[in-house]
Amino acid sequence: MAKESFGDRTHGATPRRREEARRQGQVARSPELGSALVLLAAMVALVGLGPALLMRLAQIQRALLSGMWIRIESPESAIFTFQKLSAESLLALAPFVLVLLAAGIVSNVAQVGFLFTTKPLAPKWSVLDPIQGFARKFGRRGAVELVKTILKLAIIAGVAYLTLSANLGDLVPLIGADGGTLLSRVGHITVQLGTRVGLALLALAAFDYGYQRWEYEQSIRMSRKEIEEEQKQMEGDPHVKARVRGLQRQLSHNRMIASVAKADVVITNPVHVAIALQYDRATMAAPIVVARGLRKVAERIKEEARKHDVPIVEDPPLARLLYKESKLGEAVPVSVYRAVAQVLAHVWRLKEARRGGRRGNPRSPKAPRGGGDSRWRARR
Repeated sequence: MAKESFGDRTHGATPRRREEARRQGQVARSPELGSALVLLAAMVALVGLGPALLMRLAQIQRALLSGMWIRIESPESAIFTFQKLSAESLLALAPFVLVLLAAGIVSNVAQVGFLFTTKPLAPKWSVLDPIQGFARKFGRRGAVELVKTILKLAIIAGVAYLTLSANLGDLVPLIGADGGTLLSRVGHITVQLGTRVGLALLALAAFDYGYQRWEYEQSIRMSRKEIEEEQKQMEGDPHVKARVRGLQRQLSHNRMIASVAKADVVITNPVHVAIALQYDRATMAAPIVVARGLRKVAERIKEEARKHDVPIVEDPPLARLLYKESKLGEAVPVSVYRAVAQVLAHVWRLKEARRGGRRGNPRSPKAPRGGGDSRWRARR
């Protein structure tokens, strides 16, 4: 099968296609947004945590330089001292690192939500293809990445030049200043520079995220054929579904024909319609339609009735009315109660007469008074 070109994909992605792309790690994400947010978070952390962090690091350095090395008597004590100082330094830096980590997590969750997948880490042999590699480097994506890199460098250089130029008059007098004053002023300029660069990169990241979103939507677009294939996978092949429906209809038809053996009477047109009724005075409030059909199905119902010695009564008006008004497996409608009662009464008289004849009693029994069972006949 020939591979469809990108131009054939003129339809938006379906929810299933989006979910599959997400499972594969294919999402709209701008790395620049994460970098900008982490930089801004670092500046905020420096303002809030910087004084305490510098004070703690200064205490550690004073402890190191105040003669602690004199008490080191063996390699084991040197290792222990180094480990202790490292642990204290890491503990002092922990709040600052946690702020940066939280900013990185927030930036990713804000773009793609909570997503964990190892698919992007799986080896792909396509990356070894030199043709595809050339296309990635010098194609549209490569050109966009090159433009972004140039813009980032220009933004950082421009903001740094403007910030340092504006504070140059304050930097010169710091020559020979004490450590506290130097750190305070340099820290202030650093925060100012980092904040301005972060905000500029954040604006660039907003444009980059818009582009990444557009490129993502283009990459997951689908052709009409792909949509049809997806529908087949979700709903099943139409040919298979038609076959299943056919088998279900056949099974239902076979069950209906088998139910004729339990019927008390079959009312016919006599050729085109056949309705099989069952009535049990002890369990049923009214006769139930156990089989119904036209033409060939009607003939099949009559054949089954003859096979199981079920009486067949020709009553064209009643047969047509029952077929029009009744449903399979439901009680006959109230409008035909009296007519059906008369038919059943006739059938019962015939059955009683046959049983009476077999017992040597030639007398025909009387029809039920009122033409049927009063429990359901009275409901009409």
